Amino acid sequence: MCAIFGSIGIANLKLIKEISQKQIYRGPDEQDFYASEDNLVCIGNNRLSVIDKEKGKQPMFSANKRFVIAFNGCIYNFLEIQKYLKKKGVNFTTNSDTEVFVNSFMHFGELAFNYFDGMWASAIYDKEKKKIVLSRDYVGQKPLYYTKSDNYYLFSSQMNGLIVDKNVSKKISIKNLRKFFSYSFVPAPQTIFENIFQVEAGENVIFDAEKLTRNKKKYWDLANGPDYNIFIEKIDENNFVSDFNNIVNQHTIADKKPAISLSGGIDSNIIMNNFSASNDKWLSFTLGFKNITFDESRYIKEIDNSIDKKIYYADEKLIKSSFLEVSKYFNEPIGDSSIIPTYIIQNKIKNYTNVSLGGDGGDESFFGYITFDAFYLARIIKKIIPAFILNILKKLSQKIKGTSDYITYKTKIRKFFNSIDLEEKYLLPSWMCCLDKNNLKILFNEKNNDNSIYEEMDSLFLKKANFMREAQLYHFKFYLPMILSKIDQASMFNSVESRSPFLSKKIINFSLENNTKKFYSLLSKKKFLKKAFKKIIPKNVLNRKKHGFAFPKDDLLKDKKFIDQFIDYNLLINKNFFIRKYEDFINKNEDNSQYIWNELMLNIALQNLKITKIG
Repeated sequence: MCAIFGSIGIANLKLIKEISQKQIYRGPDEQDFYASEDNLVCIGNNRLSVIDKEKGKQPMFSANKRFVIAFNGCIYNFLEIQKYLKKKGVNFTTNSDTEVFVNSFMHFGELAFNYFDGMWASAIYDKEKKKIVLSRDYVGQKPLYYTKSDNYYLFSSQMNGLIVDKNVSKKISIKNLRKFFSYSFVPAPQTIFENIFQVEAGENVIFDAEKLTRNKKKYWDLANGPDYNIFIEKIDENNFVSDFNNIVNQHTIADKKPAISLSGGIDSNIIMNNFSASNDKWLSFTLGFKNITFDESRYIKEIDNSIDKKIYYADEKLIKSSFLEVSKYFNEPIGDSSIIPTYIIQNKIKNYTNVSLGGDGGDESFFGYITFDAFYLARIIKKIIPAFILNILKKLSQKIKGTSDYITYKTKIRKFFNSIDLEEKYLLPSWMCCLDKNNLKILFNEKNNDNSIYEEMDSLFLKKANFMREAQLYHFKFYLPMILSKIDQASMFNSVESRSPFLSKKIINFSLENNTKKFYSLLSKKKFLKKAFKKIIPKNVLNRKKHGFAFPKDDLLKDKKFIDQFIDYNLLINKNFFIRKYEDFINKNEDNSQYIWNELMLNIALQNLKITKIG
């Protein structure tokens, strides 16, 4: 796990070293750089040594010395690919997955990216063709940004690295800020800036270092279905448990033994089960809360196995001190408030190891979110109940007051019916949005319609036969990226590499390959996983209600004196709107906690990015 960065069109080593310093925590073990002899490219790497500490230094050359790579991430099937390449006569001098990555590109070309099962953001320079390829993994676990400045391009794992260059425009995009408040993150390829972009998930961006041209190619889009090849084979349903255990074992390959980020849910417990069968001593880490509606630690205490379970409790003091620490580094606005408890857990883990495993991705592949049920029911209700009755229900639901507890039935009912009048394709994003469409209009003082707010849904929901598949793709493309950004930031702030076995390409392929009826049932969450692991995982875990990893953020937000020290009121999009909404929240007149949180996170990010004004 590392940070990568570089310049294209000019080898500006001084600038690249400045970019390196902005993200040193992503790779504290060593920092190295490569400047091409033709003065066209400079590549840098901050390394967190996870696999082959002694020999895996970067930037790294391919076996034929033609290609140079800076790599961030982990390729879980690298040993299998390495074995294949050795038979083809490719020589290896390290035990690093980075060397497998660059030699795979040398041997297979861009087809190599389809062969990898893992997470990555990479930059590979072809010294002969004078071209550099930026690539990002198929779901976007690792971040990668780029921008054009005068007569050269820059790329970086973090946006704050790019704006080190005074020639880079820092003009804020109001349209993209609206995207942020619509999705609680800015979907790739956009960012909050007009001239800074993200490499998309499953995408390669190819730059000609001489001509300064740019070409974008998708090597895999989940919407096109599974992607099988000689290294990514189908999972046999009858052997799912053993195949999944093999995937988990691949995720444990590291110089140090990984720890488990353990919640009370089924996904992390399935991963933990793999370790329980081993005689080796494994560690799990869990965070508890005083508010019982958020606390899952009581479930962890009930588990009886060989895992050494370390349980911590987050009181007000720890939450505030952790928020203060996160606020120092935060530079990409995301609305997932669980970045705070995630940071706390990763901060505990770093004292034991630099690799952790979690259950993220299981809800997307195996239909675990409550929003799948809401979408399924809403389609039925909209067909059988007249529109005027639905409008009445909507007005009644708006009178329901929220609570500080974890997603109560009242909260679910209010959210559900507040969007029931929208078109089917806008339901999911509206439920996830921190403000309804009318409040979004007021916030930005704009006249916009549903299409402009959620325009991405027009190409996603194409009236195909399988509407649940479209709902699944929505979660992969417009919810999972926020979670992945949260995990990346919270773990990297602590110099820990976080891995997710459920995001294995093999697991995603398995889900996309099979009919959604195999995985989704209104009456049974994650029915396939429950069936597959029923003889292994305790019934009380399998039948437990879905509970997201969250913390009581309302308690933090209600401390106005504490929150005010983080807000620059000159950086608010609509100062009067924010003040009014915050007062309504404090006085319990309206449940605006997610909007307040989003505004706070954006404000902190803008300050850390040295933005002095919007617009």
